[in-house]
Amino acid sequence: MTEIFIWVVVFLAIALALRAIVRENDRRRRRTAAEWERDFAAGRGLTSQFIRAGALGLESILIDERREAVEYKKDEEQGMTKTGTKGDDEDRTAVVADGKS
Repeated sequence: MTEIFIWVVVFLAIALALRAIVRENDRRRRRTAAEWERDFAAGRGLTSQFIRAGALGLESILIDERREAVEYKKDEEQGMTKTGTKGDDEDRTAVVADGKS
């Protein structure tokens, strides 16, 4: 009986959360321009602003990583990434045609 009660409570919580999301979406679709401006001034437009700022931050990180990858590739082509260790010796690191090194 306790298990059934727990599942009913969980189900009701999920149903109430979904209903709240649907009602908020309907309210936003039906609001006038004045209501939109009032909501925006009250800070309810901050969520989309935070999402936009996060997306721009993520984009800048990805662009920086891509730039670093291109620079590394250019350095590798020019032989600037060689360290002079055994790992750089082509005879030791080359793969033979039969798959053995």
